[in-house]
Amino acid sequence: MRIAIDLRSLQSGTISGVENYTLNLLENLLAMDKNNTHTLFYNGFKKVDLADFQYVNVKTVKTSVPNKLLNLGLKFNILTLEKFTGQFDVLFMPNLNVINLNTKAKIAITVHDLSPIVAPEFYDLKRRLWHKFLNIKRLLTRADLIFAVSNYTKQDILRLYSNLPEGKIKVTYPGVDTQVFTPNIKTDSLRALRNRYSLPGDYFLFLNTIEPRKNLADLVKAFENSNLKSHLIVAGKKGWKTSGILKLLKRSPKADKIHYVGYVKEEEKPALIKMAKAVLYPSLYEGFGFQALEAMAMGVPVVVSQVASLPEVAGDAALLVNPQNLRDLIKAMREMERNIPLRNMLITKGFERVKMFSWQQTAQQTLAGFESICV
Repeated sequence: MRIAIDLRSLQSGTISGVENYTLNLLENLLAMDKNNTHTLFYNGFKKVDLADFQYVNVKTVKTSVPNKLLNLGLKFNILTLEKFTGQFDVLFMPNLNVINLNTKAKIAITVHDLSPIVAPEFYDLKRRLWHKFLNIKRLLTRADLIFAVSNYTKQDILRLYSNLPEGKIKVTYPGVDTQVFTPNIKTDSLRALRNRYSLPGDYFLFLNTIEPRKNLADLVKAFENSNLKSHLIVAGKKGWKTSGILKLLKRSPKADKIHYVGYVKEEEKPALIKMAKAVLYPSLYEGFGFQALEAMAMGVPVVVSQVASLPEVAGDAALLVNPQNLRDLIKAMREMERNIPLRNMLITKGFERVKMFSWQQTAQQTLAGFESICV
């Protein structure tokens, strides 16, 4: 097969869920697949580091068309993807994006979540217009294969787009890199990160994009009323509708115990997670939940919402809470600070839980999916 892979989602300059999925899947897929050819395509003026993907059956195509012009050209049938990549049998899109093909090539798309459709109020006007321009329904209808990152996401797709046949939606769980997210972090690395960010001795960690659906505002309110000895570290890049949330952090009566450290580089995340008393994941909507698994892999207990895909991902290895019930959030944080037997039980279960999520398995299932639509 000739496989083209759309890597435009890697050009944000930061690593979040979609970028994490794309890079880890690509690393394992290309290392495994020596029988097919792969064309990696991206566009823009920023260079993407693809040095780890230099195989004899892999080529990279970079174009520098302004993204707005490229999107308009593809949307209105002025340009085709093949103009840049050459011919292919399968186009793999690790995330939803604008496309236009001049052939009957197969398309496989990964859907991480459908929050733009389910909860558009979480997005600013710019993002809502982008999602409308994207026309998700048309993309999914054109796709020959849809990878859903959780069964919850699959059910969302079927509920919102009842015309889609269930048979073309395949649940393919992402993995967790236990070589990176390991409990065995060197003391020097921990000390260096603590000094770099002036971290307190004991802290809870919120590690996510700062945007409304991550529910940081309610978490802060719960923290203010919990009377904990521990501090709260907030880490993550700014998303949309951020200003009100950041003002809440600064004006909090517990502002001396709440620390926003901004976006943390991927190589710094393990040490930041490892030193946390617990990772707090009170999101209102998620298609998967990488941070929960990463914390489990490092022996750090996790508190997650009992909504969306998070119970499916965490199983019984996390403390589940109602994310919109402040008493529930307060109780969970108090338990994580004081209940050592509970913490130890969750740590033990977490180590077992992460064994279910392997990037190698994700890559195998993805390749099998490509083969199934090219028969």
